[in-house]
Amino acid sequence: MNQNTGIIMKILSIFESGLFIKILSVFITGLWLAGLILTNIYVIILAIIFLSAEGVVLYINRDNLEEIFKGDSNVIVEDERTQLINEKASTMTLGILIAVMIYAWIILVALRDSYPQFLQTGYTLFIVAFFCFILYFSSRAYYTRKY
Repeated sequence: MNQNTGIIMKILSIFESGLFIKILSVFITGLWLAGLILTNIYVIILAIIFLSAEGVVLYINRDNLEEIFKGDSNVIVEDERTQLINEKASTMTLGILIAVMIYAWIILVALRDSYPQFLQTGYTLFIVAFFCFILYFSSRAYYTRKY
């Protein structure tokens, strides 16, 4: 193995590290936001190019993704209690969000004579709440059968 091959292997190992992939993901997200805020299509195209490159790297290392992102296997990051707390918090958040959307829909539809410009917003909130219900019950049915 010559020196040039060793340098190339070191560069590839940097690209395969989890930290680099995480930093690149944050950078791509920043590019998306900057492109949207500045309404600059070239920044968005640059983000798409970087996203494609990251996708290629992740596809090449698809068998090692758990090792790349997990890091040290001796450190316990999450246990069953943390998972249960996260599940309960997410279920409560979804329920409250759906309830707020339904109440806002009812209020906006009830005020349609005084504020007709908000009627479309009310119906949009209803459709999103209905979609959340469908998504929740279908995922619940899926996981009930799976476990």
